[in-house]
Formats: sequence, structure tokens, C-alpha cells
Amino acid sequence: MLGKLFIQNFALIDQLELDFYRGFNVLTGETGAGKSIIIDAMGTVTGSQALSEFVRSGENKAIVEAVFDIEDNQGIMRILEEYGLLPEESEDLILTRELVKTGKNLCRINGRTVNLSLYREIAGNLVDIYGQHQQQSLLDQQKHIEILDEYGEGNLSLADFSDTKEKLAACYEQLLALRKKLTQMEDNEKEQARMADMYRYQIEEIDNCSLAVDEDKRLEEERNILASAERLMSLSSQAYSLLYEGGSVRPVTELLYEALKSLKDLCMVDSSLNSVCEMLESAVYQVEEAARDVRSYSAKLEPDPARLEEIENRLNRIKNLKKKYGDSIDEILDYRKQVASSLAVIDNYDEEIRNLKVQIEKTAGKYKSYADRLTSARKKAAADLKKCITTELKDLSMPYVSFDVKIDPREPSFNGQDMVEFLISPNKGEPLKPLAKIVSGGEVSRIMLAFRSILAKTGPVSTLIFDEIDAGIGGNALHAVASKLSAVGRDKQVICVTHSPQIAGIADHHFMIRKTTDKKRTFTRVNELDYNGRIEELARMLSGGKITTVSRTHAEEILKQNTLF
Repeated sequence: MLGKLFIQNFALIDQLELDFYRGFNVLTGETGAGKSIIIDAMGTVTGSQALSEFVRSGENKAIVEAVFDIEDNQGIMRILEEYGLLPEESEDLILTRELVKTGKNLCRINGRTVNLSLYREIAGNLVDIYGQHQQQSLLDQQKHIEILDEYGEGNLSLADFSDTKEKLAACYEQLLALRKKLTQMEDNEKEQARMADMYRYQIEEIDNCSLAVDEDKRLEEERNILASAERLMSLSSQAYSLLYEGGSVRPVTELLYEALKSLKDLCMVDSSLNSVCEMLESAVYQVEEAARDVRSYSAKLEPDPARLEEIENRLNRIKNLKKKYGDSIDEILDYRKQVASSLAVIDNYDEEIRNLKVQIEKTAGKYKSYADRLTSARKKAAADLKKCITTELKDLSMPYVSFDVKIDPREPSFNGQDMVEFLISPNKGEPLKPLAKIVSGGEVSRIMLAFRSILAKTGPVSTLIFDEIDAGIGGNALHAVASKLSAVGRDKQVICVTHSPQIAGIADHHFMIRKTTDKKRTFTRVNELDYNGRIEELARMLSGGKITTVSRTHAEEILKQNTLF
């Protein structure tokens, strides 16, 4: 229940604090006094669009705050607990909207800043506001299925209604995703075939080269040797000659032997150089071995232009593969593995498409099952709604009304396979026709009230706000509307902006909105009226402005008829 509304710097309101009560509350006032401002403020604090134009002229920001008693609202308590927003010390829930002329508006729940979507989710479980816009939705056939589903979801005899809707929507979303994937795959078949040909060519090109790890490094070494064969032969021959054969000079080995012989003779007299002699003897053997290795190396050297050309060709082939597939042979072989894996996937493409079609068929069957169940549930809900609306409308001074809910098949969607339309005949003997084509403005108001009366009994919302529900209604119909609003107020909190003294007179609590001015500014004020204040306000409403003895007497009679006062 809405307990308190605080408004600051909002339109013509500088600062206002209102206490609302259980039961039926009404707000009245002269045209232009600011009744629409109160409704706009209530809409803003419950999550509707927050316009910068709402900020009072000359101010930088506006604040609208609502305090709700949620002690008996277990549904909202569960939502608050889920998001860690439960009030710590009381059973009150505080919603705050801060509107800034330049910058980002703020939403707070119990003082904690939250995003707008969460704010709206919680506010939507607290308050419903109905004005001319919501009445027009009754005339929009596309909205009829939403109204029927709202009734079905709140109907205890249709316990699985919401669950079926959720499962159907999830199934349809899955079906759309599968169909999208199939379309993409079928569109990509030519591209996949082109890619498969390219992958096969690349694999064949790499395989035909028969690459070995580090092959390029070994070939480069061999190429360097073959390219320098003559110079290497000359250098090795010169080294061998200096070490062993000699020529114009005596070879190193010969000189070492002579030195070794002299040292051995020396050691026969003085053994102190025995170790030196051993070192030199070892050196002689090592030099001889080195000479043999140089001779063997030189013997192997031979210019081979054919082999050199073969190596160059091989290295060029490897170089070309590196340009395409990687900077090294390891990278080329890794790329070959990746391509082979991609080719395997493409080769399985047709099988994947077949499996996807089977999956789509199964999901479509599952969707049809949920859709049929939802259609059946809607038909049951429609039959119940038909009876309830007919009863409510007869209570609202439409004694000969006939009402029906037509459900026809339509293309499958997230919302099932049904098209819903409300049909009505306000007068005896007239055939049922689409609601939008038959009703007057006053009839739309009463039909809207009938729907809200029924839906309020099952929905979680505890506060219903009606903006000029009496538009286009007079006479007995107006008395019926007043009685219905009072009856709804016994189960829910009702707040109603009205021009009707009959509706205002039957309310439990009456607030008057007035506009005042000083030398510089205009202000909107709201006051709760006592018994005498109500008589004066009702008299003004009855007389159209100027209060007379007759209008005051009539106002007293209206209040006396309000047995709840």
C-alpha cells in the first residue's frame, strides 16, 4: 500500500508531502489546478519515463519519493530478498526517483542506487496506473492477448499457465536459433565447398614436399659447403701440407719429432722435464691425428654443381611454402594439422545439416505441444473471463451486455499460436462485434474498470490509481462506477483523480488539489479534506464553481449516502 508521497521541485510543486490510506482515496480540483501533475509524479516514482521538463523552472533537480507498506506483500518481499534490498528495521519500502535537468537520473530503492529495469520490476509489483492511454489499449486488438494472459496467470485454477508460457517462449527462442543456424549453413554450402577445395590443395602441396623437421637448416649448411668447395679444398690441402707433408718448409710433425727426441735425450740425464716430454709426445700424436682428419676432410671435398642446384631448388621450394604457411617447417606442419582438422569439419557438413534438421523438427514438435497446451489454457481462461466481465459490466449499469473472447489460430510466435480479440454487444438483440468498433468513451471506461476489478483480485499489485475513470460517464452509470471503485477499495488501495462529485462523495478519503500564486511564482497545493471541507468541495463540483445553498445541500446528501464515511 502507498503510505506517503513526497514531491519536490516537480512541475508546479515546490514541495509536497501526502499521506494516503487504505481503501478508496480521491483527488479533486478545478481544471488546471495540477491533478495531472500528481499523476505524472506517481508515474515517475513508479518507473515511467522521467522527463527533464518535469523539473521545476529555476531548479536543477526534482525528487519524487514514495513509501509503501509491504508487510502483507510476500511476493515483493521475495524479490527484495533476492536482490538484497529488504528493509532492515521496518516493513516499509522506499522508492526514490531523482530527475536532473542535465545529467543522469537516479533510481533508489531503500536508499540504494539501482538500475531502471530492476526499479521498474519492483515498482510494477506495487502499483498499477490507469488513464486514457490504458483505456485506449482496450481498443487495440493486439493488446487483448496480454489482458487475457494476465487473467490466466492470476487464475488459481490455471496453475501451470505461466509455466507453460515461459517454456513455450524458451522453446520458440531455441527454434529460431536453430533455424537461423540452418539458414546460415545452407547459405554457406558453396563457400564451404570452396574452402574444402582450397584446404585439399594446401594439404597436397605440403605433403608433396615431404618436409622433415630442421631439413632447411641442414640443407643450408650443405649448400654453403658445396658453394665453397674449391676454396675449402685449397685451405685443407695447405693445412695438411704444413702439418705433415711439408714442401718448401719442413712440416710441423717433423719439427715436433726432432724436439721430442732432444727432450728425451735431456731427460735421460735430468728427469725434471719428464712431464714436459710427455706433454710434447701427446702433442705429436694429436697433430698427427689432426693431419689425418684434415686429409680425410680434403679427400671428401669435390665440387658438385648438380647437387648444389638440387639443394637450391629444394630450399626455394621450402621458402615458397614458408611464404604461404609459416616462418618455419614446424609452423608449416602445424598449419597442415589445422587445415586437416577444418577439412574434416567441412567433410562432415552435410551430416551436420541433416542432424540440425532433425533437431529443428523435434523442437518444432515440442513447441507445438506447449502451444496446444497454452491454447487450451487460454480457452479455459477466456470462458471464465467472459462470465466475470459480463457480471462486472452488468453491475456497471450495462444490463443487456454480451461479452465474448474469440481465439483464432495465427502464425507461431513467442506468444504461441493464438490471436485473441474481445467481442461485445452493449445492447439487447445486437450481434457481437469487435470491441474497438462498437463501444463509446463511457463504455470503454466501464469496461476498463471491469477488467481492473477482476485482475486486481488475483494480481500482486496492492495499489490501483485511476486517472479520470469517469470520463464520458453520467447518470446511473456514474453511480455504478462509484460503487465499483468503492468495492475494489475494500480489497485494494484505490487512488482516483476525478471530476465527478458522485465518485468523490463515496470515497473514504478526499484530497483537494488547488493552484496558488504569489507575485513571482505559481504553486500546486494538496490538502486532505475533513467533513465540512468535503461538503464545500462537492458543492463546488456540483455547481460548476459557484457554491449555492442547493449545491451544498446536494453535497450533504451525497456524503450521507456514503455509508462508509
